[in-house]
Amino acid sequence: MDDKTKTAAGIATDLQGLKYDDARLAEIAAELAVLNDAVRSAAAQRLTFDDEPAAFASVLAREARK
Repeated sequence: MDDKTKTAAGIATDLQGLKYDDARLAEIAAELAVLNDAVRSAAAQRLTFDDEPAAFASVLAREARK
């Protein structure tokens, strides 16, 4: 199990109280990597370090509507 899959397993088990088999955890980790990259890319194009925290939520809301 790679580090990303271990992280997904820890979140599922420890924070959500859910259990998945190793194959599903690997799928979840891959899905999360794609989502994380998309959010980071969108934020990098539209946000700066000095932006208000609410601006991040606004970027996510705009991107979700596309």
